[in-house]
This record gives sequence, C-alpha cells and structure tokens, in this order.
Amino acid sequence: MKVKQRLGLICSMVESMLSLSGMMRGSFGTTHSRCGKPTCRCANPQEKGHPFAKLMWTDGTGPKTRVVKNEDTQTVLEAIDQYREFKRLRRNLREDSRRLEELLDAYEHETTIESRSRMGYHQST
Repeated sequence: MKVKQRLGLICSMVESMLSLSGMMRGSFGTTHSRCGKPTCRCANPQEKGHPFAKLMWTDGTGPKTRVVKNEDTQTVLEAIDQYREFKRLRRNLREDSRRLEELLDAYEHETTIESRSRMGYHQST
C-alpha cells in the first residue's frame, strides 16, 4: 500500500534526523587580521595579515562571529555538515508529509465511495 510505504519512508527519515548529533548552524570561513604590533610582518601594507578561522551564524539578535581554534576546525566543519544534512532531510520530510496527506485524502475518498456503494447508498447520476 502506498500510504504505508510513504509512512515508512517518513519514519526512516525522522530516525536519520534524530541520529545527527553535534550539529551546528552557520558557515565556516577564513579571514585575515592585523595584530597591531609595529614589528610584526602583518604591519607591512603588502601583507594580508594573520589568517584565522571563523564561524558565522545568525540568531534572534543578529549576526554572530566567533574565532575557531585550529584544533576545533575539523569538529566545527563536521557539525556544520551535519546541520546541512538535517536541513536537507527536513525539506524532504515536508515534501513527503505533503505527499502522505494527498495519499490519505485519496484513500479517504475511495473508501467512502466504496462503503456507500457496498451499502446501497451510492450516488446516482
């Protein structure tokens, strides 16, 4: 039955979503800054400055940026990837839920007509 198949797909999608742990919203990037020391190489105008990794996201109060330690870079990247996978699965879940509603509507319609017909209350044309 199509309804049960769609429901099974939805359940497996939700299980996949719930198995994602340690996800983190945001994007990861690298930028450069100058430390301000007059004898540092970054004081040279031709230099970009010191590279550092940063995590950027938005919340209810606006955009946020945090510096990411070198030892945390891989963990942050994996957490961002997990969040993107969560969002992808959630989009698919919305679409599959809509399809399930359509299947249930069709089932309801067909079953109602069949029951009326079986009991002799079918609609005459």
